[in-house]
Amino acid sequence: MISIFIMNDHISNTTNISLLLQNLYHESTERVRQTLEEIGKVGKGNHEVMKALQEFLQKEKQMPLRILAAQTISRVKTIAPRPTEEFKKPGILQCPGAERIKRVEIIDVLCPHCHREVTASIAGFEYEFACENCGEMMQRDIAESCIEKCPVGSKCVGEERYQKYLKGRRLGGNYKT
Repeated sequence: MISIFIMNDHISNTTNISLLLQNLYHESTERVRQTLEEIGKVGKGNHEVMKALQEFLQKEKQMPLRILAAQTISRVKTIAPRPTEEFKKPGILQCPGAERIKRVEIIDVLCPHCHREVTASIAGFEYEFACENCGEMMQRDIAESCIEKCPVGSKCVGEERYQKYLKGRRLGGNYKT
């Protein structure tokens, strides 16, 4: 008798969460706000809830709802302990090579096309960027980093950044600071 009650409770909880997730895209901002608060109470550890909240966060334009969605995500996520055999990559503050690749740099450059000095804001892994004056593409040299030799460098900065970094190292640059 008890197992039937638990099973029925699980089914009603799943149905309740499904209804709540549908309300995320309601016309009323107040209704969406209430829905996010309710999801924060009942959605802890639910993988589908996490996916739905992340999708909502990407689509939502209103900043107050985005903030509330981010807070709700932090309430419902569960952090499972990692298996001891799994590699533990260093934290971003422990790996200066990864930190340098991830951060955005603001540099002053002389455009080889229009010959004007411009300011560029580019990520550490990007070697190519557009001139803010003429729109032509420029390339820069990317300094060598420890992630190039690290056996888990691509995991530390992400595969896409890692590949862009390697491409930039191979191609070099042409601007003057």
